[in-house]
Amino acid sequence: MITLFAFAAMAQTETNAPVESQEPQKESVTGRVISWYNDHLNYGTITLLMTIESSFIPFPSEVIVPPAAYQACDSENETLYVTDSKFVNVLIVILFATLGALIGALINYVLAMLLGRPIIYWFADSKVGHLLLLDKEKVVKAEDYFREHGNVSTLVGRFILAIRQLISIPAGLAKMHIGMFILFTSLGAAVWNTVLAILGYVAHGQKDLIDKYNHELTIALLALVGIGIVYVVIKWIVSAQKNSTPMREFGLIGKTLSHSFSQKYFEEKFQREHITDASYSLFEIADIKQIPAFLQQHPLLVGFNVTIPYKQQIIPYLDDLSEEAAAVNAVNAVIVKRIGDRIQTKGYNTDIEGFRHSLEGIKIPEKAMILGTGGAAAAIKYVLQQKGCSLTIVSRNPEKGLPYSELTPAIIAAHKLIVNCTPLGTYPNINEKTDIPYDGISDEHFLYDLVYNPSETSFLKEGIKRGAKIQNGLRMLHGQAEAFWRLTCDV
Repeated sequence: MITLFAFAAMAQTETNAPVESQEPQKESVTGRVISWYNDHLNYGTITLLMTIESSFIPFPSEVIVPPAAYQACDSENETLYVTDSKFVNVLIVILFATLGALIGALINYVLAMLLGRPIIYWFADSKVGHLLLLDKEKVVKAEDYFREHGNVSTLVGRFILAIRQLISIPAGLAKMHIGMFILFTSLGAAVWNTVLAILGYVAHGQKDLIDKYNHELTIALLALVGIGIVYVVIKWIVSAQKNSTPMREFGLIGKTLSHSFSQKYFEEKFQREHITDASYSLFEIADIKQIPAFLQQHPLLVGFNVTIPYKQQIIPYLDDLSEEAAAVNAVNAVIVKRIGDRIQTKGYNTDIEGFRHSLEGIKIPEKAMILGTGGAAAAIKYVLQQKGCSLTIVSRNPEKGLPYSELTPAIIAAHKLIVNCTPLGTYPNINEKTDIPYDGISDEHFLYDLVYNPSETSFLKEGIKRGAKIQNGLRMLHGQAEAFWRLTCDV
């Protein structure tokens, strides 16, 4: 519809052009703007506008490329009709449009890579970000799309209106290889611009038809714009009413949270269960010493999850611990209570309940091996000991467990359950895995990886090759997330 309006607008300005035998008609403000746009539409303008379209500023490519291709087919156009071949002229339009799209995408990519997630999120939720139709939720959705589809999303994302402007941001945050980014972005932009340019090329062949119905097309678009304005106003009113309701704030703290599933999980839960007074945010904290200030800065915070590397470091900053959290000396959930001016915090370990939940229906062998000695490993050890397992702990630190260098295929063969509690293999470092003698694994083994992104890590793939049963950490995450939610409901 936007493209049709652009053609109709060009036709309207041509229709309103003064004829020698008639008195000059007074041109409207809209007509003057369109005339100026048509008069100044050259290859430099195309590149500039497409750069803007591909960066933060919302400017639809549908009003750039098709009209440019349309005019590139017009022999009377002195700026875009540069050869006697319409086909070549349209190809040049595609080339400059793609160049502009790439420049805009690179701007977002570099800014995201240099500024980092906290500043990008802050900008998206700022007044300036809102003026540019940005918000943190859109950036998070773009990150989710990038994590789900990988590098190729920078190509496919060019075809999706809600993703097109933002897909370069998660690519920059993930530090995607610049060469691959340029290649995929250029290909995606070129394909999309080709589709739009073909519309302009075809439309030029139907110029008389567009001239005939330009008035009707213009009225249709104005009606559509009116409907859009009403929709935006209603959405703003609903949002204002929602924001007037006292909110409960939840979140996740950690050092780097690009791989986290928690925010998406709880946002979907809130929407599915019609929970309108709660929000869930990601809080990247550079140093655990910032926790007291963090609690002061978020007066609506009811509870938060804790991830690497703070599951043990946070304990000295808490007022109380649950029995299980104290037993494993690790916390992954904190409940916050406010009594007057005083803030009370209690730490829990819902990893225990989550892991226990994920083992339902699974026969536990007599011997199990745990790879890693972090906070999550403590919870795994606690559950398996309760189930009567004989455990071997493997660690890079010889004081905490058996060194990886001392593992043999025979030792691996004797432990039918192997649980990876290290972050190795987590996206984007998907080729990493624990250094163990995988030749000792057989079809009698069960390999469990706490990593859930990707769903099949390099560690699990080694098990698949040898016929072992496997499971990633997603089911455990669901279990611990629901356990956390039950705790917050008691506040």
